[in-house]
Amino acid sequence: MPPSFLHRLLSAATLGAAVGAATAIVAPQAVHAQVVAATTSFTLTGVRPEALSWWWDNPDVALLRKANAQVQSLTWLTPPASPQHLGYSAGARLEEVATLGGSARRITTTYRDPQTVRNLVASDNYLGSKPYSFLASEVSIDGKPPMRVLVQYSATGTNFGDTLVRIDVRDTADPVLARAYVDHLSRSLKGLQPLLMDALSERYFNAVFKTRGFYKYGKVDSKLNITLTVVQDIKGITPEMLDWWWDHIGNTERYRLWQPVDHVTFEWTVAPTQPDFKYDIGAVQKVKEYIGKSALTLNITGADPLALPPPTPIVDPGYFYAKANLTFFGTLLPDNKIVHQWKPNPSGDGVVLTSVFVNTALATVINRTFFDDLGSHALREFQMMPYFLPRLYRREQLGE
Repeated sequence: MPPSFLHRLLSAATLGAAVGAATAIVAPQAVHAQVVAATTSFTLTGVRPEALSWWWDNPDVALLRKANAQVQSLTWLTPPASPQHLGYSAGARLEEVATLGGSARRITTTYRDPQTVRNLVASDNYLGSKPYSFLASEVSIDGKPPMRVLVQYSATGTNFGDTLVRIDVRDTADPVLARAYVDHLSRSLKGLQPLLMDALSERYFNAVFKTRGFYKYGKVDSKLNITLTVVQDIKGITPEMLDWWWDHIGNTERYRLWQPVDHVTFEWTVAPTQPDFKYDIGAVQKVKEYIGKSALTLNITGADPLALPPPTPIVDPGYFYAKANLTFFGTLLPDNKIVHQWKPNPSGDGVVLTSVFVNTALATVINRTFFDDLGSHALREFQMMPYFLPRLYRREQLGE
């Protein structure tokens, strides 16, 4: 797999220390703006980076206290400007009371302008609406002069299902206190490992994404099929970005950006011959993904609407038409069909996407709630696009 922006994020130039490195302290007289006073790196197993990006603006004191028994309270002093989003809100301030070094301490954290660390983080953080791979903050303990804290993170591990985290503290005359804070933050993040992905899925993907559209499905037709229609407004992307995406999904790393909970693996079994702005007829994606609680492996094959009539008229300027079949059954079952169509939304800040899925009714034998799960999956999947697609498109297609 070729290097990507996620791999470059943890390059030696920006991150240095390897996974699992012990917390380090430098002598007080050596501390200045570009010297790290305390640092640590570790891997969060089973946690995707998106969960951290959501957590910064949406912490929950009950979850935090389960993760770290040293935490006593958590209060927003200045609430985030745009919570229930991925990425932090500059200017937000929160106060945490927690035990550090055997004593209760008041920890005040202020989220910094992302531009202040531009020379320290992956540059494509600035091609989207919010940073995707770091949190920059100032932390004051018991009213002492603030230290600058930078948390960076990226996907790692098998199928990119884990997160590599590095915490650095700069600009402090008290490296002992800096180390105590790094240890405290590390304990909280590590303690959140079994909790964060479920919180992300239920409190963001289900509670927020699924309100941004609707789905409906009919009865079993004469060919023993059921038609599901999903309509949603996706703000923050352009039709051109969606045109471009289908030929440029590329690999599992990028596929999991699209939906970090539901998507598992991706490969081309027949790659596009000339990646462009329309999915190649005959190109085949082999994907593994969850529809509800069922993990399915599918071959998704680009179809020609002139040779194979689509299940719904294609009227929008942008569209994707494909057959989608379970690899386990091969050609034993009739082809399932997918049509996605999109056009600019009325407010001019996104697209309206209409998706039609025609699937065999036999799917309900395996999973009684299959069509509800598929409708939910489409909303959870496409509402992720504003988080990652503008960055990829601007970097790779526009060269920004």
